[in-house]
Amino acid sequence: MRRLNVREAQINECIKSAMFAIDFQPQTPELQPGELLLLQLVKQDAVKREKLNSRIDFALKFDRLERDYDGSISRKHWPNEGRIWNWIIYCSATIPTIPFSLENLNLSRSYDGQDNARYIAPEDERQIMQFIQWSLAENPELEKQIVPNIELSKQFGQESTLSAIFNHDRIALLRPRSRKVVSVNRPYRNRALADSLKSYYNYHCQICNYNFQSRYGVQVADTHHIHYLSNGGPDISGNIIVVCPNHHSIIHATNARFDRENLIYEYPNGLWEELVLTDHLTQASSLYDVYEVSAA
Repeated sequence: MRRLNVREAQINECIKSAMFAIDFQPQTPELQPGELLLLQLVKQDAVKREKLNSRIDFALKFDRLERDYDGSISRKHWPNEGRIWNWIIYCSATIPTIPFSLENLNLSRSYDGQDNARYIAPEDERQIMQFIQWSLAENPELEKQIVPNIELSKQFGQESTLSAIFNHDRIALLRPRSRKVVSVNRPYRNRALADSLKSYYNYHCQICNYNFQSRYGVQVADTHHIHYLSNGGPDISGNIIVVCPNHHSIIHATNARFDRENLIYEYPNGLWEELVLTDHLTQASSLYDVYEVSAA
């Protein structure tokens, strides 16, 4: 595992292309395929964004290192930086994390400094790994290998859980990919994203606020894509609501219309129901506007 320093102006391209640029090739030890690279926001930008306690939102999974002999790769991916780097890091995945800062952890040593890529000791890596949300990565093969944490909010709290969900969404919007998994020819959906939202709302229906736990002793909830995946809807939290099985069935049976501006479901018989739990929809609206534009 390594620590990388990234400026706010660079990070979208790092997320979108799963790439990073450095001046010197790491030697002791060398980068290894599959190694995790933490994208840490530089301190100056973290101060401006009030993120000193959450400088790391993403990690890259290292694949290979290539020399940028003429600077063309640097200029292509970071044209506004006005500089070139000697080495380009190519990665196979961008992975969301629970937001955290290395400075806030009880690590064996300090990882401050401007150098890239700072090697992280194995004993500290073990402590950091809890924040890496492999199952929320936009990669079906990664998701198959990881069991989603269905109690995410109990482990990290609601605020951090929602931030991790939004980190997933930022990757999904910046790294658009085919909505079909060829082997099964159906829309791909990330089950960990759905489980994280259920955990955030403690399995309450966002429409009626019902929770099966209190009466039946089990946690049961569905998730519903407002704009169906089969019709091209995105698999991001802003397109998903948590519902009880009853409301899930009735929405499909009536083909109810969702009024996004007012967060209301309208049914063909004239009945309408307003969402009573709206956190992730109201808080994410500006985020989607920003990153949909960035991804265009």
